[in-house]
Amino acid sequence: MRNKTLAASMVALSLIAGCATPPEKIAAIPSQQPCTAPDKERLAFLYNKQQQTAQSDAMGVFLVGLPLGSMGGGNNEAEIATLKGRCGTPTT
Repeated sequence: MRNKTLAASMVALSLIAGCATPPEKIAAIPSQQPCTAPDKERLAFLYNKQQQTAQSDAMGVFLVGLPLGSMGGGNNEAEIATLKGRCGTPTT
């Protein structure tokens, strides 16, 4: 019984760890490059897309036990971190 509980806990943790990070929690990667208008547009687009992916992951894990948004290729954490380093956090 104890082994089943431990196994279930491990599976749950691995599923949660696979979820997309909400964009406001993604740390910027410092950059010396200037922020251009296309960078700002791309960051705003990815910021919204990442928020939707994080919400889809939460719902997917709750309903079926899988981070569906991230599984569909919606996780853009690295690019958001790079663009945040150039442009800062987008204003809404």
